[in-house]
Amino acid sequence: MDLGIVTTHIPPAKGYGGVSVTASVLTKAWAERGHKMVLVASDESIDGRMRPKQVRLGEQVEVRLYRCYGFRRWGFGLGAIPELLKLCSRAPVVYIHGIATWPSTLAAVFCTLLRRPFMVAVHGGLMPEHVDLIRRQKPHKWRFYQWLTFPTLRRAIAVHCTSDTEAEGVRNVLGEDARILLVPNGIDSRDIKVAAPPVSAGIKLCFLGHIQQEKGINAFIRAWLKVRNPEDSLEIAGRSVDGDYFEEFQVLVEQSQGAISYRGYLERGEVMELLASSHFLVLPSGLEEAGGMRENFGNVVAEAMAAGRPVLVARGLAWDHLESNGAGFVFDRTEVSVCDVLRKVQSLEFWEWGRMSWNGRHYVEQQLDPIKLGERVWRVLKRPDQANLPQSLVKGASYE
Repeated sequence: MDLGIVTTHIPPAKGYGGVSVTASVLTKAWAERGHKMVLVASDESIDGRMRPKQVRLGEQVEVRLYRCYGFRRWGFGLGAIPELLKLCSRAPVVYIHGIATWPSTLAAVFCTLLRRPFMVAVHGGLMPEHVDLIRRQKPHKWRFYQWLTFPTLRRAIAVHCTSDTEAEGVRNVLGEDARILLVPNGIDSRDIKVAAPPVSAGIKLCFLGHIQQEKGINAFIRAWLKVRNPEDSLEIAGRSVDGDYFEEFQVLVEQSQGAISYRGYLERGEVMELLASSHFLVLPSGLEEAGGMRENFGNVVAEAMAAGRPVLVARGLAWDHLESNGAGFVFDRTEVSVCDVLRKVQSLEFWEWGRMSWNGRHYVEQQLDPIKLGERVWRVLKRPDQANLPQSLVKGASYE
């Protein structure tokens, strides 16, 4: 094999969002270039165990799934130990998706012990606000980061980040000399058709994501309810997380008197239909105070633009340049700023919306081609001898 890949979940696994989707897109891009790979992941999906033949990443990719039977979000299963040990001992280099899950941590430890070169994509796990939240409220997880996550990251060829904010978070914990590869996630626009303009009378917005505090959807709804016009609507799809935040969400939906529709979890085709029927996608991650925001990129933003849908997105992710590219609006993480942006949306002429739609699609085609971006990562992966690999860890190093 040319490369070993480790990820906690992999499509068609349902319910695990961005990391698994990114793993799939990047692996397919590498497979299209003829690279031979072995991928190890859990068999976890919210609708039942998966089998390797269900995972379609290309003929160049051998898929090995181990049984997941506990801590489903973290992909726990003892079968991961022999699979990952075998992978890390045989692969010339290993690419690890995510941190602090069962398979990602094991793979990083095995690579370190076996002196095997590896790269880690942190996928939002070290976003500054998320790290601050862990320090304040989760002492046991913080110790886990100090004892396992940070030391192994220091041994990596590089830490793959997708935004400046994510890179800032990595430097905050690893130091200014941290080796960072800054490359955005790719999206294959060949799989997504540009949708015809929506036909709703008012401005229809949509949100795709978990109903949880770090996504900021309740704060966005509160702002939207203050400025929306009578015919405006908001459609929301994604998994709900039981608890106070979802209860607050349900109250807000009721207060909208039918203007907000919650559809729960949707299949891929239904997601694209929802995007097609909307004028804008909304990504308000980090809008809630003390939300522990860990959104580093937002694949759904790229998918929306590929479908010809402009985006309203919170500042501080990978999309602060979106407005200058004419593909949407960026709002500060305050209610006042959200309301100002929503008023701009309401005043748009149809031709202005159409131009934003075209700009978004053009940006995805030109800047987020997964083949080109994948090759940028591949060049670093396959030349570790030229990448100034870190020396042995300094015993007693402090990560405070």
